[in-house]
This record gives sequence, C-alpha cells and structure tokens, in this order.
Amino acid sequence: MTDHPPEGAPLGPILCAGTNLKIAARATGRLYDRALAPHDLNTMQYAILSNLARAGRMASMALADRLSIERTALYRALAVLERRGLVQAEPGRGRERILSLTLAGLDLRTRAQADWAATQDAFVAGFGSDWPAFQAMLGRARAVSDSLSDPDGDAG
Repeated sequence: MTDHPPEGAPLGPILCAGTNLKIAARATGRLYDRALAPHDLNTMQYAILSNLARAGRMASMALADRLSIERTALYRALAVLERRGLVQAEPGRGRERILSLTLAGLDLRTRAQADWAATQDAFVAGFGSDWPAFQAMLGRARAVSDSLSDPDGDAG
C-alpha cells in the first residue's frame, strides 16, 4: 500500500522556493515575451538593449553580472543581436568585450519600449501598493541565494 492521495485529490501548495520562483519567472517571462514579440525580441534581448541604452557602453562581464546571467548565455544572446546589427562589440582588456548599441539597436529599443512599458505598468498595477515590498523581496531572494551559493561570501 502506498501513501499517495487518491487520484484527483488536491495536492496542496508547492512548498519549494526554487520551484515557485521558477514557475513565477516562466509565467512572467512569457508575458513580457508576448509584448516584445512584434519587435522580434525576447525579454533577455530587450534587457540587454535597455541596459546598453542606459549605459552607453558596457563591458560584457559587467552586463552579465548586472543581469545575473552566465557568460555563455549572454554571448548566445549577444550573437543574435550582433547578427541583426543591433549591438556592436569592441575589444576590451584580455577577452573582455565592450558593448554598445548601434543606431538600429537604439531605434528598435525605443520602438519596443512602449510595448514593454504597457506590460510593465499592468504587471506593477497587479501588485498595487505591495510592489515596492515585492521588489525588495526579489532582491533579498537573489542576495540570499548568492550567499548560500558561495559560503565564503565571494558571490557576484
């Protein structure tokens, strides 16, 4: 005899923080991806364009750290944006690359920003006055995860 509940019985909430965060991240990513699809962009590509637009020029490692993305994943996303003529890379120190937007990249980011902003406004409105607390909790989740991933405190 097993301890399984009867088929069709409610399972209760998922208790794993990692699973819950991934479920929420996937759902949120799909929302923003749909908003950016008319511009042939996904959420990560838009984040790259937006961060480069704000910075002007940025080292690839600094961008990877800011977006908390593995270098290989960043390089894959950058390769697509470079092929499309949206981002340019110049040699930096060692293997570092200095990234900036092309005029086409800046134009596309500007056009996509309206659709991103409408989605962002609707998403934030869904949280109402809880939005600042939610942002703080997301930052805390990242900090706790980073500190537990690197017990010597060398995270980031």
